[in-house]
Amino acid sequence: MKRKRISAERLLERIASLAISGDESAVGTILHEVLSLLMVGIDADIGQINLLPKSGPVEKLFIIKDKKPWLRDGMGLHPFDPQGGFTGRVIQSGKSILVEDIWSKTFQGEPNPFLQIRQEMNDEYVQEIKKPTASIIIVPIKRGGSTFCTIELSRYRGREPYNQSEKELVDDFAQKYGPLFMNYIIDIKNRVAINTAHRKLASLSRFIATDTIVNFRDAIGAYQKLSSADIGYGFFKTGGLSTSNVRLVAWFGDEVMEVFLQDFVASSDSVLSDGSDITYPVEGKADDRRLIRFRNRISTYPGLKQKERDFIIKCNDHIKSYVIYPLHMLSQDLGAVVLGSRRPKFEPFLKMQPFLSLYNSLFKSFLLNERVARHLSIISHQIHNPGFYCLASLKGTLVKKFPEVYCDPEVSKALVGLEVLLSSLHEQGLILKRRQKNIQLLKWLSAYISQLRASNPHLIINLCIEDNNLINKKVTGTYEQLEDIFENLFTNSTRSIIARQQQEDTVIGKIDINVELKGKTIIITFQDNGLPYKTVSGRGWPQVLSIMEALGGKIYKEENPYLVKLVFNIINTNGRE
Repeated sequence: MKRKRISAERLLERIASLAISGDESAVGTILHEVLSLLMVGIDADIGQINLLPKSGPVEKLFIIKDKKPWLRDGMGLHPFDPQGGFTGRVIQSGKSILVEDIWSKTFQGEPNPFLQIRQEMNDEYVQEIKKPTASIIIVPIKRGGSTFCTIELSRYRGREPYNQSEKELVDDFAQKYGPLFMNYIIDIKNRVAINTAHRKLASLSRFIATDTIVNFRDAIGAYQKLSSADIGYGFFKTGGLSTSNVRLVAWFGDEVMEVFLQDFVASSDSVLSDGSDITYPVEGKADDRRLIRFRNRISTYPGLKQKERDFIIKCNDHIKSYVIYPLHMLSQDLGAVVLGSRRPKFEPFLKMQPFLSLYNSLFKSFLLNERVARHLSIISHQIHNPGFYCLASLKGTLVKKFPEVYCDPEVSKALVGLEVLLSSLHEQGLILKRRQKNIQLLKWLSAYISQLRASNPHLIINLCIEDNNLINKKVTGTYEQLEDIFENLFTNSTRSIIARQQQEDTVIGKIDINVELKGKTIIITFQDNGLPYKTVSGRGWPQVLSIMEALGGKIYKEENPYLVKLVFNIINTNGRE
């Protein structure tokens, strides 16, 4: 008699097309298909998949309840503690487990591991996922002998509990197909991680050596997204070498707050101390001396608003374990990033995954460059005005009182050399200032779209130019401003296309960019074939609007059909609008 099994051949035929977008929505689609297949195979009511990498987010990836996705953003469930409960047993043993009643006081003659961690679990999760269920099967998915994922399937209380043959069905599926499916998932998540780190670093790099302030709230986004930390701090030293100002960015889940700590002199043994020799990650736990000392300082620190003080203390009081990563490069103490968790003994899971580690290394370089640029700019301006003032005064005095000295060739040569030096220093300082240029917009846009096509082969990106006279028309601005605008629009279109593809998987994404000449303006229309998406993602609509205003242009949204219209002012050859 042929043994029954759960077949995945049809899903294997579809998975490549599901994975092509490389977006997080593809992760959800594949997980939904895999879980649905298993749940039908053994008649489960609830299913979930947990990812347990050695670095990076330890998370509940997907949960299906009554044939519908249940897990959503903002539930505080994605990072969880894989060391306890029945999942902990599966990870430690590397073997699957069958439980007839998860609410029984004992399991195999020992205290029930689920009941031991019940009080630490999310109440909403317990009420809606655990309370109605009784029998569960948890199976490990392994890579290189190590469990990096678990699948949990549950039945409601009152139904027949699972039996050994059903457990074997899931075991067989996990061994045969589990690593294959999860490698697809991890590959997509890695691509998402690369894109996340790239976007954050590209954004930061535009601020380096300019007069624009680094957006630290945006900078810590990669640490939130690519680590298992659900609480964290970013300490960034600002100001001159002799000052002790710190810009602190704290986050608790998705909530982020930035505060300025003036004259925040670090303790002698602090990671933030200039005299510190700590350049390696430092681990800690709840109520240790570092957390207590920081809490005490914040509770009495002058200049903080009450809501800022309360938020930082809330973050501090919920940290049960943490790892501090000093931002240290070339003997420069630039600050520190603290990755914290509400879970005790969670330090091993707060290690940075490869892409976050790369981001962290490059981020330190950007911070160092930003500090150098600021100091050089300050030095240049400090020398320039007083220097020329003193030189002019010296010349005037020599001409008045010692004209023969002023006319001496050696003195004249020295004065000319000094003037050249001061002028050179001034020119070097100008390098560090953001300067607008006259940009041939169509040439820039064509090159930008070519790059988008190369990196997004699954999308059709059309560029339509309605007037050949556009080719040499120029606008005033910076390349960074243009990149910010079009990256937001492109990201917005990509998300709207994916939203439609989730409903119609045969739809091929298309973006139409139309450029026309109207009077003394260039009008660019940006439209896609996705579902309406009300907000521009990334920096957000207000930021895109402010950039267009800074360029002297305008931006409009239309709803039916949804499109974005950009209006740029053309400049003539002498630079006037």
